[in-house]
Amino acid sequence: MKHGALLTALLTAAVVAMAPAPASAQDLAGMWELSQETGRGTRTSTLSLTVDGMTLTGTVTTTGGGRRGGGGGGGPQAVEISDGKIDGSSFSFTLIRTFGDNTITQTYSGTIDGATLTGTIEGGGRRGGGQPRPFTGKRPS
Repeated sequence: MKHGALLTALLTAAVVAMAPAPASAQDLAGMWELSQETGRGTRTSTLSLTVDGMTLTGTVTTTGGGRRGGGGGGGPQAVEISDGKIDGSSFSFTLIRTFGDNTITQTYSGTIDGATLTGTIEGGGRRGGGQPRPFTGKRPS
């Protein structure tokens, strides 16, 4: 092989090796800090995920805050996720929260791009509905 052809082959291999790999299901595993903008400011929570093939399990821990006008538990609350699925760089899962006699179901769906999650939360709004609300996620620092 001539030096020019060898040099071209080596440079091509180096460029391909340096290109970022697409996010995979395994990249979702671990801890994430989620942020959601609300009418009352930024709401944060911690997402802990485990990946098994194309199945996603884990918990979402919120910082609480209680109900309007006081009352209601304000401490951290961990909720198990259910129906967790992964499809390439996309994911989804459901949270079912119980407050006394009330049950609120929220569906999270989004994508992973490197060390960033973006997506929406549906359900669980006022009167059980509301528009999808965006969230972002990053690895804890």
